[in-house]
Amino acid sequence: MPAMPKREIFEQIIQNITSKYPDVYAALFISPEGFPINSWGLSMERAEEVSALLSSLIGKTKEIIFQVKEGADMQFIDVQTTQGRIRIAPQPEYILVTMAHA
Repeated sequence: MPAMPKREIFEQIIQNITSKYPDVYAALFISPEGFPINSWGLSMERAEEVSALLSSLIGKTKEIIFQVKEGADMQFIDVQTTQGRIRIAPQPEYILVTMAHA
């Protein structure tokens, strides 16, 4: 069976997430360098802005975890605000981000 294109994998992941979490209104795949690979629910311009901001947050969070927890790896970030929630799951090839309503 041939490998599934990245867009199909992304769409399958989004479908799984939104079926389990109907409050999710946007999602991104971000490259480890901080560039949007795929997005759902955001314009390309907004996806680029969010990717850049989150890339900075992820880098700093990884550094803090590594320093404080003596070499531990980050697995997940969950940011809750008065307007919603941002969930960040870094993977070796990409970073998955979901945004949900409060």
